[in-house]
Amino acid sequence: RISEQPKAPLPAVVLEPVEDAAVVPSKPSRQEEEAVVATSPASTKTANPSDPHAEPCTTMSPEEARLEAATLKAKKHGGGLKLFSGNGNMGLSLEIAKLLGVNLGRATVSSFADGEINVMIHENVRGKDVYIIQPTCPPVNNNLMELLLMVSCLNRASARRVTVVIPYYGYARQDRKMTARVPISAADCARLLESMGVDRVIAVDLHCGQIQGFFGPRVPVDNLEGGIVGIDHFGGKDLHNPVIVSPDAGGVYRAKKFKEGLAYK
Repeated sequence: RISEQPKAPLPAVVLEPVEDAAVVPSKPSRQEEEAVVATSPASTKTANPSDPHAEPCTTMSPEEARLEAATLKAKKHGGGLKLFSGNGNMGLSLEIAKLLGVNLGRATVSSFADGEINVMIHENVRGKDVYIIQPTCPPVNNNLMELLLMVSCLNRASARRVTVVIPYYGYARQDRKMTARVPISAADCARLLESMGVDRVIAVDLHCGQIQGFFGPRVPVDNLEGGIVGIDHFGGKDLHNPVIVSPDAGGVYRAKKFKEGLAYK
């Protein structure tokens, strides 16, 4: 029989704090060193194209560079911005497209034999930000109808947003009732554009600022001032006591502002 002997208790060890002790890092093992070398980014090996986890190569061949340039050009001309124009002022639309560095959108805006307007868009505008440059200058009714049908056509083609640029706003002088039994044609044109689904209107020197209020709160209006260009032009001609004349009561504010601009120039 084996008798169990009681075990002697272990002696207590007192740990004393050591001041200003330098910490000596332990030397890594050979396996850790190999792991560090294996995962180091500084590797001279060429990336394997078949490896999905390999880093992409930064150098491109001439053919790849040509394809990359063609892709960037396609994105530039076929991106989220589209620019279209009616027959109101095609030259102005081409100049704007040239300054923006984009191509003018391909569209057919013509008339049938009986005078009806024919509009057809030849590009995909789904989800695009579309701008239409169309002044409603003479012939006012034809240009206005082209603008309305183009807005309707683009909305039916699922454009994300349609902005119309109207350098000349037709019917703008009929912005109030001067006599009895007359329409406020400027407000009626605004309602036509709004009913077609336009999202924003950009105009230049509206006959009266109140025309901006003819559009609902859903359609913001930007009234650009063309007098700034005239101030820069006439301000450098050393004119003495120039006289600024307004053609009617609606342009008095613009004439006064133009005169103040020349005085500061």
